[in-house]
Amino acid sequence: MNRQGRMDMLDAKLGRRALLGGAAALAASGTARAQGGTLTYVGWSQDEAASKPVLTQAFDGFRSANPGIRLDVVGFPWAQMQQNLVLRQRSNQPQDVVQLAERWLPQFARVLRPADMREVLGAEIAQAIDPGLLRIGQVGGAQLGLPWTAASIGMVANRKVLADAGVTEAPRTVDAFADALRRIKRSNAEVVPYAFATKNNLTMSPDFQVWLWTFGGRLFDAEDKVAVESDAARAALTFLVDLTKEGLIARDVDRPDARRLFGQNRTAFYHDAPLARGFARDNSGQGAAFDANVAAFATPVLRTGDATRSLMWGHLLVLPNARGARIGADSAAAKLVRHLAMDDEVQLRYFRAVGLFPVTRSALAKLGDDAYVVEWARNAGTAEMDEPSTWPNAADITNIVGEEVQAALLQTKPPAQAIGDMANRLRRATANQRRT
Repeated sequence: MNRQGRMDMLDAKLGRRALLGGAAALAASGTARAQGGTLTYVGWSQDEAASKPVLTQAFDGFRSANPGIRLDVVGFPWAQMQQNLVLRQRSNQPQDVVQLAERWLPQFARVLRPADMREVLGAEIAQAIDPGLLRIGQVGGAQLGLPWTAASIGMVANRKVLADAGVTEAPRTVDAFADALRRIKRSNAEVVPYAFATKNNLTMSPDFQVWLWTFGGRLFDAEDKVAVESDAARAALTFLVDLTKEGLIARDVDRPDARRLFGQNRTAFYHDAPLARGFARDNSGQGAAFDANVAAFATPVLRTGDATRSLMWGHLLVLPNARGARIGADSAAAKLVRHLAMDDEVQLRYFRAVGLFPVTRSALAKLGDDAYVVEWARNAGTAEMDEPSTWPNAADITNIVGEEVQAALLQTKPPAQAIGDMANRLRRATANQRRT
């Protein structure tokens, strides 16, 4: 099972009661931030093989620059992060700076009660980071998370597959995209033109949401009412079903399958995080030489002039602050956040080591000759938050969306019925819930 799958299974196991219980414990505890000399960071990336050397260097650099601060770095495997955050709160263990995945923020906003980063760091945030990227860390109008790395789950195009099919220009509209897929299929019957996720609810749901937004639909409206039972939703799902019937989308494809197909030049398009280029290097066996085939691709639009759609993705740094204490710009926690997320050299070393995009305008500008980064960052400017993630029962909602999409793709239900069933199930799932 992939990381995202383990995460959502963990969401379901934790449940809202456990998280709120953790919040109560945190409110009763002290914070090392206020104690002066000791600072505790909790995250997962520093313990992963690819990231460990560069993040060890980053933490050591902070210690050298701040000899009066004792920095304790606590790590847990990615799949165990949420559970351990709750356990640390319940046992009153310090956690002054915490790494979160962007889709965890709505849920943990209730638990950690993070400080508003704009109140901590002031105008320097807006000066350093583009507003489009800052949205990834916002809940209820507050900047509760500072982007550490940010982009989107966007689309990737394989230039070689397109060129072999005679597709010389990237399709910009939905109709042009479908025509390009047909040309690719005619040129090579062994290629899966579009590796849309057709199994695993955790990848089908976000992939479908992108097309739902493209066609003008939403799962929920601004008043938290189920809105998916719409002409736009039926059109989006019918579009995907029609592509499947034509053999342009294959059954039984998940994100890891799509990555392998892409690296083998056996698919032209799929959805992924910016690490897609690294996966392609590995799966092709060609390393960086394969980069010539990898292009960031803007999700096609329904009408010329529409904004391209993708799913927000990234890692955040938050400052738990259940007691509502004032956290100054010169506090130890603020200094660490600034060092990790707003120091260009630290950000660029992280990018060069593992391929995670920096977030500051100045660091991104230094990558201006990398078309992949430039195009992806531009496309991510109109990314949307994963809609299920804003509900306390996000895992249940994700499963409902994925199950009904799959039913339509497998042709066990007509698209209109699948959308109607999805709407009814979502109404039942959210009847007694409150959205963040």
